[in-house]
Amino acid sequence: MDRVPEFVLCLGNDVDWEDEKNCFQSISAALGIFYAMHPPMLPNPSGDGMQFYKKRKPLRNPEDEENTPENIGDDTTGENEIEQELLSEAETVWVQREWSIQHVLFPSMRLFFKPPSSMATNGTFVRVASLEKLYKIFERC
Repeated sequence: MDRVPEFVLCLGNDVDWEDEKNCFQSISAALGIFYAMHPPMLPNPSGDGMQFYKKRKPLRNPEDEENTPENIGDDTTGENEIEQELLSEAETVWVQREWSIQHVLFPSMRLFFKPPSSMATNGTFVRVASLEKLYKIFERC
Protein backbone atom coordinates (compact mmCIF):
# COMPACT_ATOMS: atom_id res chain seq x y z
CA MET A 1 0.00 0.00 0.00
CA ASP A 2 3.06 2.27 0.12
CA ARG A 3 2.86 2.84 -3.63
CA VAL A 4 -0.83 3.86 -3.90
CA PRO A 5 -0.15 7.65 -3.84
CA GLU A 6 2.49 7.26 -6.55
CA PHE A 7 0.06 5.15 -8.60
CA VAL A 8 -2.75 7.71 -8.34
CA LEU A 9 -0.34 10.51 -9.23
CA CYS A 10 0.86 8.52 -12.23
CA LEU A 11 -2.74 7.98 -13.37
CA GLY A 12 -3.42 11.69 -13.12
CA ASN A 13 -0.22 13.03 -14.66
CA ASP A 14 1.10 10.40 -17.06
CA VAL A 15 -2.03 8.96 -18.67
CA ASP A 16 -3.09 10.43 -22.01
CA TRP A 17 -6.88 10.26 -21.61
CA GLU A 18 -7.59 11.66 -25.10
CA ASP A 19 -6.04 8.95 -27.32
CA GLU A 20 -7.37 5.43 -26.68
CA LYS A 21 -4.21 3.51 -27.63
CA ASN A 22 -1.89 5.77 -25.62
CA CYS A 23 -4.36 5.67 -22.73
CA PHE A 24 -4.23 1.88 -22.52
CA GLN A 25 -0.44 1.85 -22.86
CA SER A 26 0.11 4.43 -20.13
CA ILE A 27 -2.43 2.79 -17.78
CA SER A 28 -0.68 -0.54 -18.38
CA ALA A 29 2.68 1.07 -17.61
CA ALA A 30 1.28 2.62 -14.40
CA LEU A 31 -0.17 -0.73 -13.32
CA GLY A 32 3.15 -2.42 -14.09
CA ILE A 33 5.05 0.07 -11.96
CA PHE A 34 2.48 -0.28 -9.16
CA TYR A 35 2.67 -4.10 -9.04
CA ALA A 36 6.43 -4.35 -9.63
CA MET A 37 8.59 -5.61 -6.77
CA HIS A 38 10.08 -2.44 -5.36
CA PRO A 39 12.61 -2.45 -2.55
CA PRO A 40 11.04 -1.62 0.83
CA MET A 41 10.85 2.01 1.88
CA LEU A 42 12.92 1.33 5.00
CA PRO A 43 16.65 0.71 4.48
CA ASN A 44 17.99 -2.82 4.86
CA PRO A 45 18.97 -3.24 8.53
CA SER A 46 22.22 -4.98 7.66
CA GLY A 47 25.50 -3.23 6.98
CA ASP A 48 25.39 0.53 6.46
CA GLY A 49 21.60 0.59 6.70
CA MET A 50 21.89 0.04 10.45
CA GLN A 51 22.91 3.70 10.89
CA PHE A 52 19.35 4.71 9.99
CA TYR A 53 17.93 2.89 13.01
CA LYS A 54 20.17 4.44 15.66
CA LYS A 55 18.35 6.90 17.87
CA ARG A 56 19.21 10.45 17.05
CA LYS A 57 19.99 12.90 19.80
CA PRO A 58 18.13 16.19 19.63
CA LEU A 59 20.33 19.06 18.58
CA ARG A 60 21.37 21.04 21.61
CA ASN A 61 22.78 24.49 21.90
CA PRO A 62 26.35 24.24 23.29
CA GLU A 63 25.87 27.49 25.24
CA ASP A 64 22.92 26.01 27.17
CA GLU A 65 24.86 22.88 28.10
CA GLU A 66 27.62 24.38 30.13
CA ASN A 67 28.55 22.09 33.01
CA THR A 68 25.20 21.25 34.51
CA PRO A 69 25.21 18.01 36.55
CA GLU A 70 22.68 16.25 34.31
CA ASN A 71 24.81 16.83 31.19
CA ILE A 72 28.10 15.54 32.58
CA GLY A 73 28.81 12.06 31.25
CA ASP A 74 25.62 12.10 29.15
CA ASP A 75 27.38 11.81 25.79
CA THR A 76 27.81 8.04 25.66
CA THR A 77 24.50 6.74 27.04
CA GLY A 78 22.27 7.23 23.98
CA GLU A 79 24.89 6.82 21.29
CA ASN A 80 24.32 3.15 20.48
CA GLU A 81 20.62 2.95 21.28
CA ILE A 82 18.57 1.54 18.43
CA GLU A 83 14.91 2.17 17.70
CA GLN A 84 13.75 -1.42 18.17
CA GLU A 85 10.22 -0.99 16.84
CA LEU A 86 11.39 0.52 13.56
CA LEU A 87 14.19 -2.03 13.28
CA SER A 88 11.88 -5.00 13.79
CA GLU A 89 9.44 -3.61 11.21
CA ALA A 90 12.27 -3.22 8.69
CA GLU A 91 13.56 -6.74 9.36
CA THR A 92 10.04 -8.13 8.82
CA VAL A 93 9.61 -6.23 5.56
CA TRP A 94 12.99 -7.35 4.20
CA VAL A 95 12.37 -10.99 5.20
CA GLN A 96 9.00 -10.87 3.43
CA ARG A 97 10.70 -9.45 0.33
CA GLU A 98 13.33 -12.20 0.31
CA TRP A 99 10.63 -14.84 0.78
CA SER A 100 8.58 -13.38 -2.10
CA ILE A 101 11.58 -13.38 -4.40
CA GLN A 102 12.56 -16.94 -3.49
CA HIS A 103 9.10 -18.54 -3.41
CA VAL A 104 7.07 -16.43 -5.87
CA LEU A 105 9.25 -14.57 -8.37
CA PHE A 106 11.88 -17.21 -9.16
CA PRO A 107 9.42 -20.12 -9.51
CA SER A 108 7.11 -18.07 -11.73
CA MET A 109 10.06 -17.01 -13.89
CA ARG A 110 11.10 -20.62 -14.18
CA LEU A 111 7.61 -21.69 -15.26
CA PHE A 112 6.42 -18.80 -17.40
CA PHE A 113 9.43 -16.89 -18.73
CA LYS A 114 10.18 -17.90 -22.28
CA PRO A 115 13.05 -15.85 -23.72
CA PRO A 116 13.24 -15.43 -27.49
CA SER A 117 15.41 -18.06 -29.15
CA SER A 118 17.89 -15.36 -30.21
CA MET A 119 18.57 -14.54 -26.55
CA ALA A 120 18.93 -18.21 -25.70
CA THR A 121 21.58 -18.73 -28.40
CA ASN A 122 23.58 -15.49 -28.14
CA GLY A 123 24.48 -15.95 -24.46
CA THR A 124 22.06 -13.44 -22.93
CA PHE A 125 20.45 -16.29 -21.00
CA VAL A 126 22.46 -19.33 -19.98
CA ARG A 127 21.07 -22.48 -18.40
CA VAL A 128 23.26 -23.12 -15.39
CA ALA A 129 21.87 -26.52 -14.49
CA SER A 130 18.99 -28.72 -15.50
CA LEU A 131 17.41 -30.69 -12.70
CA GLU A 132 16.51 -33.53 -15.04
CA LYS A 133 20.12 -33.88 -16.23
CA LEU A 134 21.39 -33.79 -12.65
CA TYR A 135 19.04 -36.65 -11.75
CA LYS A 136 20.44 -38.68 -14.65
CA ILE A 137 24.03 -38.03 -13.58
CA PHE A 138 23.46 -38.94 -9.92
CA GLU A 139 21.28 -41.91 -10.85
CA ARG A 140 24.39 -43.65 -12.18
CA CYS A 141 26.26 -43.26 -8.88
